[in-house]
Amino acid sequence: MKKLIFLAFILPILLFMPYSYAKGYGVGRNKKGERPNVNDKIITDNNGYCIGQDTKDIYLTFDCGYENGYTAAILDTLAKTNTKAIFFITGHYLQTSQDLVQRMLDEGHLIGNHTYSHKDFTKSTASEILTDVKKLEDSFFTKMGVKMSKYVRPPRGEYNEMSQKLLKDNGYKSIFWSLAFVDWNKDVCHGNHYSYDKVMNKIHNGAIILMHTVGKDNMLDLEDIIVDLKQEGYVFKTVDNL
Repeated sequence: MKKLIFLAFILPILLFMPYSYAKGYGVGRNKKGERPNVNDKIITDNNGYCIGQDTKDIYLTFDCGYENGYTAAILDTLAKTNTKAIFFITGHYLQTSQDLVQRMLDEGHLIGNHTYSHKDFTKSTASEILTDVKKLEDSFFTKMGVKMSKYVRPPRGEYNEMSQKLLKDNGYKSIFWSLAFVDWNKDVCHGNHYSYDKVMNKIHNGAIILMHTVGKDNMLDLEDIIVDLKQEGYVFKTVDNL
């Protein structure tokens, strides 16, 4: 009887409570020219972005958890093609690759916050999340002498209503993505234009493209991706234009 009374009390609360469960952000299954339905009100209502406007503007973003020897070549390509991007770095990346971070800044790229220790937001308290974000922000200022941008990419794309509202209330903007593919396996190189095909087969208006700097395929294919997308009329912009 007590169990029935408890259920009668708790079920209406569970049914009508606001979204607060864990959400994992995927890579999407759209075809070329088709804008994926990636917008989530938990994100968009809390100063976050999953995709840009339905125009030929696109946004190149990189996640940098650790250095695998390819970032310098990626920066060479961006410089050669006059293309700007945002690099979301972790505390480990800042501590071990400060020279590359400095080069990113010197060459006009944005630096985003991927948190200091890359902890899952959905398994962290509000205090833990904010501490991890601010620790990287403070470390960045100490090392680089300039303020980090207020853009945050949640580790592994994990989020919930609490984490998104927390970021918004503290002046941050979350940047997710609308185009991604498996490119984070540091010891795997597919070759044969793997990254090129993944991007070109899923490109769409307003695409926020997620790539990882640890992948050799991305390094090898990036110039062809950029050149051919520009030939198709796409314009690369930074997330400041979202």
